[in-house]
Amino acid sequence: MIDKIIDLSVKNAFLVLLTTFLLIGASIWAVSKTSLDALPDISPPQVIVQVKWQGQSPKIIEDQISYPLISNLMSLPDIQTVRAMSSFENALIYVIFKDGIDLYESRNRILEQLSQLTPTFPKGAQVTIGPDATGVGWAYQYVLKSDTKNLQALRTLQDYTYKYALLGVDGVSEVASIGGFVKNYEVRIDADRLVEFDIRIDEVVKKIRQSNNDTGGRIILEGGFEKIIQASGYLEGSVDLENLTVKERQGLPIKISDIAEVVKVPANRRGMADLDGEGEVVGGIVVVRFGENPYQVIKDIKAKLQTLQIEGVEVIETYDRTSLIDKAIATLKRTLTEESIIVMIISALFLFHLRSSLIIIIILPITVALTFLLMKLFGIGSNIMSLGGIAIAIGAMVDAAIVMIENAHKHIHRHIVAHGSITARDRVDVIIASSKQVAKPIFFALMLVVVSFLPIFALSGQEGRLFSPLAFTKTFAMITGAVLSITLVPILMIFFIKGAIIPEEKNFINRFFQILYLPILKLSLKVRYLVIVMALGLLFLLYPLYQKQNWEFMPMMNEQTFMYMPVTPYGIGIDLAKELTQKTDQIIKSFPEVETVFGKAGRADTATDPAPLAMIETIITFKPQEQWREGITYERLMKEMEKALQIPGLVNSWTYPIRGRIDMLLTGIRTPLGVKLYGDDHVLLAKYALEIEQKLKGFDKTLSVSSDKTNSGYYLDIKIDEEALSRYGVNKNRVLEQVQYAIGGAKVSTMVEGLERYPISVRYQSEQREMNFKR
Repeated sequence: MIDKIIDLSVKNAFLVLLTTFLLIGASIWAVSKTSLDALPDISPPQVIVQVKWQGQSPKIIEDQISYPLISNLMSLPDIQTVRAMSSFENALIYVIFKDGIDLYESRNRILEQLSQLTPTFPKGAQVTIGPDATGVGWAYQYVLKSDTKNLQALRTLQDYTYKYALLGVDGVSEVASIGGFVKNYEVRIDADRLVEFDIRIDEVVKKIRQSNNDTGGRIILEGGFEKIIQASGYLEGSVDLENLTVKERQGLPIKISDIAEVVKVPANRRGMADLDGEGEVVGGIVVVRFGENPYQVIKDIKAKLQTLQIEGVEVIETYDRTSLIDKAIATLKRTLTEESIIVMIISALFLFHLRSSLIIIIILPITVALTFLLMKLFGIGSNIMSLGGIAIAIGAMVDAAIVMIENAHKHIHRHIVAHGSITARDRVDVIIASSKQVAKPIFFALMLVVVSFLPIFALSGQEGRLFSPLAFTKTFAMITGAVLSITLVPILMIFFIKGAIIPEEKNFINRFFQILYLPILKLSLKVRYLVIVMALGLLFLLYPLYQKQNWEFMPMMNEQTFMYMPVTPYGIGIDLAKELTQKTDQIIKSFPEVETVFGKAGRADTATDPAPLAMIETIITFKPQEQWREGITYERLMKEMEKALQIPGLVNSWTYPIRGRIDMLLTGIRTPLGVKLYGDDHVLLAKYALEIEQKLKGFDKTLSVSSDKTNSGYYLDIKIDEEALSRYGVNKNRVLEQVQYAIGGAKVSTMVEGLERYPISVRYQSEQREMNFKR
């Protein structure tokens, strides 16, 4: 079969060469369209369900929404696990499906379930499905900074200009905002006035909701034309809100302005951002859609940002994954180039025939190019693992060509020795015959290497997603090399193996190595049993070294961008979180190697970020290494920063952006190694977690240890006295509304200002709220 393929290839040389050129053209297209990233996304098919319920505690959200949701979602087919995290005003339910399940099919299943459950959820709760992306999709981050605009104006620009512009970029799943202030129209009620005019707070809420709406009245015909009827009832600012009539008393209207004042205040914040320790900024996090090309998406984002030039506003890049991708790809390109050059030089030295070496020079890039074409056809992106497979296969993929060229040289030399010369026709026949002689063993030897990688394809889960790109690309390279060896290589040998062929024994390099290894080979064959025993003994001697090996699922790759994640005391407020973030950012920025420090406390407005206020995430980018102090390395720099950041109350943790997101995504733990405790008693879980923490702190291999206390925090519980309520004839719902609106300042409606939307809330005056609590 292989002999026939060689004959057909030589007879149809033009067709083979034309097909090769066409495939090279397709490969060039594939290279330009192949997805580029630093690492393969090893996240499983995952859908995030987000719960937003303003003013509610984690326990209320968990009892009334999270638990019913989890109970129902567990019934979906192909579910691997469901994990939930509840915090103040927010809960995230992570639904992880088994491998091989289509992400969008999974989203459809959950949407069907949510459509049935949504009517059963409490009023005011918002349950939505998260973006079609994962935390690893955080590929680009920026901040807006201005000397002329305040944080509220910058947040408005981010939410209604930059965000919507970047959402239009292909491949962007979500643009999350962090920091700044969202404007809130707060109706600040005087409780004494409510009593004076006999108005309940729920009446105020109802009136605001009823008076803030538009409606249509179909059409009327006039003069042969249709006139569409619409009634505009939206509130258009503070004045409209103040002039709303809540109630009439003795024929006189009682307006909002009679019982309250309308003020513009910042909405409640669950996150803040700081740049370089210089003060708060507004940030944007671009989340790339699952399966997209991050490299191309980021390039398009940068181009889009160039078109958004707003006077007085500076866009500062704080994280850009393309720099890491460029460095990773450049390193692998350099490695591939160096390997290729070494292979070609060694081949030329041993063959001592320049034109024969050209065959290897041609075959090597063609094999790599066709590998990229197969990668594109099979949907495999270009990253460290997939390109690593090509790098591993470099030597093996040209083995066939080298063996065939060397065998052709021997046959041509023998023919010349036997006949004194060789004609052009005889040379072709000799090359074809020599190719057939070694084609079968070469082809099947390469196929044997392919078979040796088959166990990797059997890996599943994280292991499969991490290592399968390497196995695929190495397999593609080996198969391509094997096919080219029996199709294109014989044709190229006919074209290039011409002129004088130097015999192997006249090549001083070959002669030197023959003198070196032939005696050893002969001796080994004589004492072959002893050689086998020695080899087995060597294996036993190596076993202790094998046991002492350090084992790691995924090597820690230096992403050349640090992610600093200190553990803070649970229950801290936004002010303390801001103070700690700015203090640590100032210390980090003081290092001369640092370019930017982007600190984030709390969560961004995205379902892919579960961070509470007590969680600080700081992205540290660096200047080019030639600008660093002499002798400074990344490892030494991290140690110096760790030493400088010994702040009371903080437990330091260091990682890298991609690695940190992967760890949190897969396990829900912010560090590579963690211990999870399960049980139904939160008090006992916290107790045992603290005991484990104390034990591990004494272990000399740990850098830092901290336990996440899920039940930590400070609560002010209001216990309702049913007997007292009955005495005063008060409905329990009245008390709950008082807590929700008068104390909590819950959102009751939305102020529409063109394309912008701002909440309207109702709340008691601050001194009245404090007075009531003191009682």
